[in-house]
Amino acid sequence: MKRKVFALLAATAVLTGSQTAQAATKAEIKAANDRCVKSYASIPLSTKEEIRGFMGVSKERAPALFCQRLVRAFVSGRITFSDLNRLQENRSTEIWKVIKGR
Repeated sequence: MKRKVFALLAATAVLTGSQTAQAATKAEIKAANDRCVKSYASIPLSTKEEIRGFMGVSKERAPALFCQRLVRAFVSGRITFSDLNRLQENRSTEIWKVIKGR
């Protein structure tokens, strides 16, 4: 699943940029979340099922919750572009905790 969701994670990072919680407006956060949900729709069904199962949520809630968690984590600084690099290199990262909701 790690490789399959990398593109979506990278897109979310780019969409939210390097904004901090203080600098991002509610409208910017909502726009980034909306773009993430649209990107989520384009990933393969099998990957969506893996994400949904990992998160432990219903099929209907998965896209919104997945994106909400990622966007909030990027905006707050909990995860960064460095986490994406670590994910590619199979190194420890907070991304999985964020997706899981912890």
